[in-house]
Amino acid sequence: MQTYWEIRGSNKLILFFSGWGMDENPTLHLVAKDADICICFDYSDLNTDAVDKWKTYDRIILIAWSTGVWAADQMVGREDLHIVKTIAINGTPVTIDDLTGIPRPVFEGTYLNLNRKTLQKFMNRMVGNANDFKEFNAFAPKRNLEDQKAELSSILHFDFTTQRTELIQWDKAIVGKNDSIFPPQNQLRYWTNRTEIHEVEMPHYPFFYYKSWDLLV
Repeated sequence: MQTYWEIRGSNKLILFFSGWGMDENPTLHLVAKDADICICFDYSDLNTDAVDKWKTYDRIILIAWSTGVWAADQMVGREDLHIVKTIAINGTPVTIDDLTGIPRPVFEGTYLNLNRKTLQKFMNRMVGNANDFKEFNAFAPKRNLEDQKAELSSILHFDFTTQRTELIQWDKAIVGKNDSIFPPQNQLRYWTNRTEIHEVEMPHYPFFYYKSWDLLV
């Protein structure tokens, strides 16, 4: 896993787990008034040396998006951190599941057919429409395609049936009604009776709707 930091000398940290294929760029335009920020991405493996640094913060707000909800569950859920709030956006801890995640045939198809053209189509669907996609290009991820495919493979081969998930008690789940990547009905099926749910008119990519970290917390 990779991390990108914005250090302001605060004792509060916004710890953000991004989605598949991302880097820091799609969320660099978000600002927080009084917090350091750590952006996590690339889940080809779930190892990081950032945990010790996370432990130095008195207050951590955990925000996770898409496959980052699963990655956060696996990494943060096993650590003793000073977390005061947890927010999941357009994802569940069970990333690949026909009823509560992305259906396996869809996920496998994305992996098997991944190339530059299909990746662009994915990003277009993720953002929601052609006009927003043009704007998104200004801060699209700058990852290597092979790295993105390796990350997708790692998630695909995680055993969601036998590996323990649900290690975090999420305070709030935000569900985009227009999400065409992570089915909203599957998100709602998972989160119902587990946490507070906010349904929002937005696509899978939420950061045209939420333009600062403070709007989320």
